Amino acid sequence: MSLPNRRRPTQEKAAGPRLRCFLRYALLLAVAAGFCSATAAFATTCPPTEELGVNKLQGEVYGPSGIPLPQILILVSKDGKFVSKTKTDGSGKFEFKARAGLYDLKLQFVGSISMDLKVRVGRGHGSLFHPARLRAVLGLSGTRCGFATTNSKEFKKAMKRYGAQLQEKQH
Repeated sequence: MSLPNRRRPTQEKAAGPRLRCFLRYALLLAVAAGFCSATAAFATTCPPTEELGVNKLQGEVYGPSGIPLPQILILVSKDGKFVSKTKTDGSGKFEFKARAGLYDLKLQFVGSISMDLKVRVGRGHGSLFHPARLRAVLGLSGTRCGFATTNSKEFKKAMKRYGAQLQEKQH
């Protein structure tokens, strides 16, 4: 009589890990499907950004919470031809040597979330002592559309709005 009782716990233990494994994969699939549909809806509703002017092709990339984002891939092209690429440093900063002209920048986060910018490089944007610096905020996790600016006051106001929206979503 004691022999069948010993087998049952062993059979129950074998079913537990299988069920947990199945539930983990089902949860992972549901999260991935939700993220993909949210990203697709998010990407179709964001308006294109306006052309920005800088005297040097340099800037910083931030997340919606205002934290600088390292390792963001930045691709630069001019007249439809690839010019250069780099990644942001640990402080979210990047810099390219570029002559005057209109450039297309593509900021890419983990291959899925990206932002396209048109940037005009040349004199007359900013001053000698305070060059216009590009500040881009990627709209990660479907929080909102990303934005870019060279105006520090506009950047600070937008970051306050982002912070308020993130707090509303948490509550």
